[in-house]
Amino acid sequence: MISVEQVRRLILKYSRTLPPMVKALPQALGSILARDVKSPSDYPLYDVSAMDGYAFKSSDILKASPTHPVFLKLRGTQHAGDPLKVFLHSGECRKVMTGGVIPTGADTVLERELVVEENGMAALPRTVPKGRNIRYRGEGIRKGSLALKAGSVLHSRAIGFLASLGVKEAWVSAVPRVALLVTGNELVSPGKKLKPGQIYNSNQWMLETVLRETGVQPTQASNIPDQPAFIRRKIQKALSQCDILIVVGGVSVGDSDFSKPVLESLGVKRVFWRVSQKPGFPLYFGRKEKTLVFGLPGNPASAWVNFYEYVAPCLKALQGLPPSNPKKKAKLVTDGPNRGFKTLFLKASFAETQNGPEVRLLKGQGSHLVRSLAEGNCLAVVPPGKGRLKKGASLEIHPLPGGKSR
Repeated sequence: MISVEQVRRLILKYSRTLPPMVKALPQALGSILARDVKSPSDYPLYDVSAMDGYAFKSSDILKASPTHPVFLKLRGTQHAGDPLKVFLHSGECRKVMTGGVIPTGADTVLERELVVEENGMAALPRTVPKGRNIRYRGEGIRKGSLALKAGSVLHSRAIGFLASLGVKEAWVSAVPRVALLVTGNELVSPGKKLKPGQIYNSNQWMLETVLRETGVQPTQASNIPDQPAFIRRKIQKALSQCDILIVVGGVSVGDSDFSKPVLESLGVKRVFWRVSQKPGFPLYFGRKEKTLVFGLPGNPASAWVNFYEYVAPCLKALQGLPPSNPKKKAKLVTDGPNRGFKTLFLKASFAETQNGPEVRLLKGQGSHLVRSLAEGNCLAVVPPGKGRLKKGASLEIHPLPGGKSR
């Protein structure tokens, strides 16, 4: 049995970043940039108009006023997308639409609604500063400069930005291929009628969705009965098709705990088994070639805590991301537990108050109880020690995804 700190070090030791891959931007939503992206062009590519108006040289209307407008000869219209065809001389202007290229010789745009056209002339009723309503070439970004750095998430806004620069694809971190196998003769899919001795298979849905919360779509997720031959076939196939295999149940010492011996009979090399923590004591971690294997205990709260504390950081590391989950300190405002030689991960709820972050422990700390896990928004971490933890103690808390401060 090893400590929580040793577990974290060993898992990260074997969590090597997967080779990056090229993805077309429309298919890269949610991906992590594996390499810096430099702009292949200036943005905007040209000096363009910020609105519909009239382009001219600002020095031509220095004496303009509502009672004495300056009249400039109108030289046609510049639409967005039109090539630049004219050079404006002093005394001339050109109607320009939003996004249209500013004609050479012009340095200002006056809004369309302020100008009156008459007999091929445009009456400009006021002076305006040079550069008004012009978006200058390279104002957003210059060619060759850093557009997005490695580690950035390609959300819709980032994809839109890169597309505006003409980028069509990017090097992104490979998303780990994850297989999820949940063992147990007693498990029945929610919604079906239970027979005596059966329970609902919450682990499969819970872990499938927490994988998606971390940005990973499991390549396989299924429930398998406690039959060694069947477990062996499923695990053998999964080991050849995934980067991470998660097996839930069958990693303790019961007569029907077949997962661990089957894994090792298939060549999985054990890195550790059993951790000095509660819940989730019988955690298993091993590897076969490049595939990492997690054996999670079958109690739902134990399975979820072990996933969040150890599997999620591993998934981040494989994608080249910082592996640590968010942490903060909070003052305990409820009675604490008796400490012992194990690290405790307690279901809790924290709130930001005038006195700083405060955390209260929830009822229902059993490894089989998930209501408190659903109601809480953090895990409170109690390190090994002696005696009862007192109210007012400072605790490390791990805020949970989707949970808000209360």
